[in-house]
Amino acid sequence: MTRLLKAIALFAVFCAASTQAEDSIRILFIGNSYTGQIRKTVTQLIKTSPEGKATELEFITPGGKTLQFHLENPQTVQMISEGNWNFVVLQDQSQTPAVFPDQFNDAARELDKLIDAAGAKTVFYQTWGRRDGDKANRDRFPDYETMQKSLSKSYETTARRCRALLAPVGDVWAEVRKADSELGKELYKDDGSHPSAKGAYLAACVFYKTLFDKLPTLEFDDGITTEEKARILIAIDEVVEK
Repeated sequence: MTRLLKAIALFAVFCAASTQAEDSIRILFIGNSYTGQIRKTVTQLIKTSPEGKATELEFITPGGKTLQFHLENPQTVQMISEGNWNFVVLQDQSQTPAVFPDQFNDAARELDKLIDAAGAKTVFYQTWGRRDGDKANRDRFPDYETMQKSLSKSYETTARRCRALLAPVGDVWAEVRKADSELGKELYKDDGSHPSAKGAYLAACVFYKTLFDKLPTLEFDDGITTEEKARILIAIDEVVEK
């Protein structure tokens, strides 16, 4: 009888562990500094949420790299294939989807095939236009609006073709800039390109909404005022598909 009870107890523990494993969510982020510089905030936001204990995050974020680089990188391909992910997030170099949409689309679709084959769901991380336009491509993108329009179109088109999820960080960014120009400027670091703490919070909240289908609470402690958080969450609620 004692052996039987021990066996039952061990079986119960095994079942509990199996259930926990089945319920866990594994997410891989692939990109560059635009992903690397939101990593801390995304991680903290999710880990302090109700979903945090069951969520595992990994990041591949070498600076300045494109999705074409990741497609040709054996380490990235192996990570996708062997990681047992639920979601794989793809972010291209900040100019590429606007300047070279075909190049972005081709690399993204090939990565999406690898992700599908691994049994995961692709999520495209739609980024934002540079605060004052693209100085390296001034004729095409003289201001933020023209660059954002091109980025949004490119990401939306490719996500639709891949039947993937879209985390519309760029569109929410645009909504905040429209609703509150001062806060919109403060989403950027001084270089007018990379995300500030407020920009990282916006991106993290968009991912939370996209992946878990709900908004985070205002209690997350990141030094941003309650009013600023509320403005960002209102924009997300208006933009992200329910």
